[in-house]
Amino acid sequence: SKIAAAAEMLHYVSALSRQGITPNSKRSKSSNGTANSMMGSIREVIREGNEARRMEQEGGAGNKSAGVLAEMFVPLAKEKRKNREQMNLELKRQFEYMSKFPLPLRMPKYAELTAHKWGFSLTFRDDAWDGTVLDAFCKISVTKSLLGRVSVTKQHGQSRGIRSIVDVGSSKPNGRGQIDISRPRVIVASISPEGGQQGIMVGDVVSHVNGTQFYGTASDLVKKISSKSDGELLTFAFNADAAVAEALRRRWLLSNPKRSK
Repeated sequence: SKIAAAAEMLHYVSALSRQGITPNSKRSKSSNGTANSMMGSIREVIREGNEARRMEQEGGAGNKSAGVLAEMFVPLAKEKRKNREQMNLELKRQFEYMSKFPLPLRMPKYAELTAHKWGFSLTFRDDAWDGTVLDAFCKISVTKSLLGRVSVTKQHGQSRGIRSIVDVGSSKPNGRGQIDISRPRVIVASISPEGGQQGIMVGDVVSHVNGTQFYGTASDLVKKISSKSDGELLTFAFNADAAVAEALRRRWLLSNPKRSK
């Protein structure tokens, strides 16, 4: 068995020598001052070789694992970047489209509100439509001063897209699109949480009540609501008026020039 062990050691020494690993020529002294045998040096070389081989194998496994991870995550990262670029491109296209063909600022809305003896979810104010398509792109604000004075302000949109829509089909393009004479209307002056939760906003135009087109004053509307029983449900349509309808029609004509001919 000693011969077999020696042969195995010599085999390791030969293999290590081919790799450039040689036994340490420096002999360490034992406790009694005698030199260590060549066998001890051979064992040390074998130990060093085994350690080097173990580290090499671990390094190879680490490189292999890193390669597997790279194969997994690099394509995912590329796909994620590609999806992000496509999403950004789509958002850019949508922004450009909406800039060229903007929707009316006052879009139609529907709401269901309950009549109460103690009050109603909305208050109203008389207003007047100037008969233009541009009114659909108008922001209407209602404010109340400390002295109780209520005022209505209107801010019309002036972008190139709005002017293009308003002027479609107009005999005299002027960025307003006059289609009717001035007519009275009722707008929302204030909102309670019940109305706000349904998307109603100050400045919305009351166009239908309980499925019927509404004509009248703010006082007429309040009387109509007050005549309902406590807890009775009322339905409202807002901004379904001539200005918004015509603005949407002209927007379609502008965005579909071939189909509109």
